[in-house]
Amino acid sequence: MNNDSSRLRHTQKSEATSEHEQQVKTEAKEFSSAEELLRHDLAQTEVPLGVAVKLNKSISAIPQPKSSSWLSRFFSRE
Repeated sequence: MNNDSSRLRHTQKSEATSEHEQQVKTEAKEFSSAEELLRHDLAQTEVPLGVAVKLNKSISAIPQPKSSSWLSRFFSRE
C-alpha cells in the first residue's frame, strides 16, 4: 500500500514538472497589430460545441441584404 502511494506521488510530481516545462518552453511572441494577435489566438483556441451551435443559430437569424453590391444599386432603375 505504501509503495502504491509513493508511486502515485511520484507520478503526480512528474506530471506537474512536465506541465511546468511546457509552460517555460512557450516563447513570447510579439504581434504588429491587434488583428494579428486575434488571428493567432483563433488558431490556438478551440470553440466549444455549444457556443458554436448558438452562434450559427444567431447568424442564420440575420436577414440577408437585398442587393449584394453598391454598383448594382447605383445602376438599378428603382
